[in-house]
Amino acid sequence: MENLQPDQPVVAAKPPRPVFLTVLCILTFIGSSWGIISGITSYLSANATSGIAQAAMQDAREKVEDEDNAGSKFAEKILSGTSEMLQPENLRKSALFSIIASVFTLLGGILMFGLKKTGFYSYVLGTAIGIAGPFIAFGGGNFLTILSSSFIAFIGILFVILYGLNVKHLR
Repeated sequence: MENLQPDQPVVAAKPPRPVFLTVLCILTFIGSSWGIISGITSYLSANATSGIAQAAMQDAREKVEDEDNAGSKFAEKILSGTSEMLQPENLRKSALFSIIASVFTLLGGILMFGLKKTGFYSYVLGTAIGIAGPFIAFGGGNFLTILSSSFIAFIGILFVILYGLNVKHLR
């Protein structure tokens, strides 16, 4: 026989969190935390990074100017776009977008770990900010902007799809 007291309320058991959702959330905790730390570091070291990178770009430009072929003209375009990207104010803007995107994805991961559906929407917003951030910080006409945003989009959309498979477990 069960030992139930009539005056004790029956507590409904919380539905278990799927292992796959747990793994996704842990990966999000790690990636988003790294994004926040990396963004803060990038923001604080923008001047030094820009100075070092500009010096390296100048050396590369001098080497490319010595050659006169189609490859050197393409390399010159990439170098000029990269030099523009590596201005301290652009690096700071990019770092801020990275921090904001990472905060939203971390918040989303925490909420989804607690089986809250609003976490999914927070994660999607963070992913969208992460994809749009390089375009806003560096402009859309730069090859490296497109490349970096494409990488962010690939990983972000992959995780959105994987989280989307688990939305049915969220309340």
